[in-house]
Amino acid sequence: MKMWARVKALFGRKRLERDLEEEVAFHLAMREEKKRAGGVAADEAKYAARREFGNATRVKEICREMWSFASLETFWRDLRYGARALRKNPGFTMAAVLAIALGIGVNTGIFSVLNGVALRLLPIPKAEQIVSVDQIFHGKLSRNVHGEPGLFSYSEYKNYRDHNHVFTGLLAYEPFLEATLEGESPTQVMGVAASCNYFDVLGEWPELGRVFVDADCSAPGASAVVVLSDDLWRSRFGADPSIVGKSISLNRSKFAVIGIAAPGFGGLDPWPTAFWAPVTMQKALEPARDFLNEDNTGWLGMLGRMQAGVSIEEVRSDLGVIAGQIDQQYAGRATTTLVIHRATFMGRPEERTVVFAIGGVVLAAVGLVLLIACANVANLLLARASARQKEIVIRLSIGGSRWQIVRQLLTESLLIAFLGGTLGSLAAFWSMEGIAQFVLAHLPHGAPRLVWNVNPDLRVWGYSMVLTALTGIVFGLAPALHATRQDLSTAIKEDSAGLAGKAGSGGFLRSTLVGLQVAVCMILLIAAGLLMRGLYMAQTVDPGFEMKGITQAIFDLPSQGYSEERARAFQRELIAQVAALPGVDGVEQARVTPLNHQFMGTGMTLEGETETRQVEFNIVSPGFFTMLGMPIVLGRGFTKEETQANAGEMVLTESTARRLWPGRDAIGKTLRGFDNKEYQVVGVVRDAQASHLGEPGGIFIYLRAGPKEQANLQLLVHSKSGDIVTANGIRDVARTLDADLMVDVTKLEENLELWRTPSRIVAALSGALGTLALLLASIGVYGVVSYGVSQRIREIGIRMTLGADGKDVMRLLLRQAMRPVLIGASVGVAGCAAVSQILSKVLYGIGSHDPIAFIGVPLFLLGIALLASYVPARRATRIDPVVALRYE
Repeated sequence: MKMWARVKALFGRKRLERDLEEEVAFHLAMREEKKRAGGVAADEAKYAARREFGNATRVKEICREMWSFASLETFWRDLRYGARALRKNPGFTMAAVLAIALGIGVNTGIFSVLNGVALRLLPIPKAEQIVSVDQIFHGKLSRNVHGEPGLFSYSEYKNYRDHNHVFTGLLAYEPFLEATLEGESPTQVMGVAASCNYFDVLGEWPELGRVFVDADCSAPGASAVVVLSDDLWRSRFGADPSIVGKSISLNRSKFAVIGIAAPGFGGLDPWPTAFWAPVTMQKALEPARDFLNEDNTGWLGMLGRMQAGVSIEEVRSDLGVIAGQIDQQYAGRATTTLVIHRATFMGRPEERTVVFAIGGVVLAAVGLVLLIACANVANLLLARASARQKEIVIRLSIGGSRWQIVRQLLTESLLIAFLGGTLGSLAAFWSMEGIAQFVLAHLPHGAPRLVWNVNPDLRVWGYSMVLTALTGIVFGLAPALHATRQDLSTAIKEDSAGLAGKAGSGGFLRSTLVGLQVAVCMILLIAAGLLMRGLYMAQTVDPGFEMKGITQAIFDLPSQGYSEERARAFQRELIAQVAALPGVDGVEQARVTPLNHQFMGTGMTLEGETETRQVEFNIVSPGFFTMLGMPIVLGRGFTKEETQANAGEMVLTESTARRLWPGRDAIGKTLRGFDNKEYQVVGVVRDAQASHLGEPGGIFIYLRAGPKEQANLQLLVHSKSGDIVTANGIRDVARTLDADLMVDVTKLEENLELWRTPSRIVAALSGALGTLALLLASIGVYGVVSYGVSQRIREIGIRMTLGADGKDVMRLLLRQAMRPVLIGASVGVAGCAAVSQILSKVLYGIGSHDPIAFIGVPLFLLGIALLASYVPARRATRIDPVVALRYE
């Protein structure tokens, strides 16, 4: 009843106040009348009645507390007072709000991207019921992997599907499936081979036609049907409804179109899916492998829809029993750990590790920018508190408690924070979609086209609100506590703030905040300097081989159903016709073209050893080294005779030879491969960054390309007639030999862009954050020095009257201003040296402690800080001593 009365009081406050006044007046009148009836004079009766009744104001307050929310009213009163105070100081308010808006805006924007990439639930009906299932293996076991280590084999999927007690349905699908959609212009599209309950489990229904039924997965290769995405249907088939029932060709196999997926549904990964085929049609889409019958090959992701009332813990327990039973089927395989969580994009463990590692680093960086903004606003509040010192002292003197004043000051801080947070968040929400689309549109050739939703949801709004509240407390609490820590008698008599930076009010705290700003800014600027240096190195690096004038042709013969014999015939004819093109003076082959972000590794054993070493390798034709300008420094390269005979020769890089046989001649030494075949070293080639840009020193070997490798080899063409002419010629030749073969022809130099782009994006982000941090820190230094000068005008006048000249005053001010700057800079350099190793992956050849960045950036920042200190200090030296002595 009390709560209901208080709620009603919120909407009938005037009536209650009127009733309260009448009630108090009635009681006073009755007591006064009683006194008069007892013979007391009228005037005396009035005062006696008031004395007997007590403090009427206090009685009213008690009554109000009974039928109102006292804390809410107090907060509302503080809020109105704070709003009036901020409105009276528009310059201060604008500076503080904009600083917080910048800090919170960039934090919210980055978090919205992270949320869209890896935290937001899948855009499907009742997504909270869907969980992803992955596995982590323990013990020593031999397992084949197609995609990522945590994926499942088809037999494992069926085991989990048929024996679990927690799902209404468990689906499986193969990610990373590429196929050539044939037609007048063959197109490479990303698709999915899915279990036939895929759409049922997800709750997605087609726009046209139907989705899979159980009969479509009854037997391997029995049902060549396909569901197209709405985007592919509209872009490739002109939204023609008659396509349902017709056939299309995917990787040379005919599939009957049975349905069109609902608009907006793009699958379970951030790269949009163009088609879905039954998982039992895997071999038709990938002729080179038959994964359905490979029980020890992981290639399927799994997602399940939980039954009503089932928790994730129950899912883990139930599936854990099945995992243990499967483990017993394989020798040496310890209990498998299942990773189960709500399904999101980038939800597999390997993907989440990368996304959260990058997201954590970026959020830490933008968090440092917010910290600088908080320090700036805290300094502004300290200066404002000094100006309000008399007001605070008077309020304390007349009975106000310290907590009441701290609460009032914190309310003002929170008001600033929420104004800035709202402004910054709205700006971030408005701009992030456009920024994300701009970045995605400018990814280099060959990068996956990603699609994710960066629009705000409850998680992003909640993050923004919590961050805003914490920000208001962080920058407001210390100034509020400092402002209310006053000795009343001293404060009332005080007529000067003393020496800023020493005895002045808040001088130590202001200097500490400046040092903090400079330290954080130093970390961000050195990181930006390292990344800029890394970007410069990536743009100018000499990879150790020739790229100009070389064109690469990438194609996938196994996926198109080529046998070894047919692949050899195709490659032979392709090389002959391309070599005859005008201007072409060399055609070579490689399993992986240099810097193509594709890597091949295996385990090999040195002669006389039992331990297997992980080795990265490439398979190349005899003229590969000559075309790329990679000299053989010891021994020889491959010969055409060896290539035809499939001899077991190999060529090592210099660093590999030194690592495997230090101080010895590597020629003639042997390595035993995973196929139990021995390979003999016939040559040593100069180190080159042909696999990883900026990392030339790994264990890397080259094997010869023989007849058996022809299905997997790519083409490298050297020409003097120009890249465009050569590329068009290669396409024409390939089209003549096989009109349906998808051939990607680009300049070899474009492979560098795959490495440069991450560096460019990270450097741009770091540079923007560093610039913002520098701006905020410079404003902070300038503001503190300016405030210190304003507090010391009389002192400066006295010094100059006693004989000090402008240079003496300048040295004094600069020395005291730069002390916290130097301390903060030293802390920042040490901090960046400790964490700079995180950036090593995108530095491409420079060290994480690069001396140019670690010397040049601090000097630059100190120069900016010195300039920010010099301007107000110079103004102070021009003060007329007479005017300064009269200054109050």
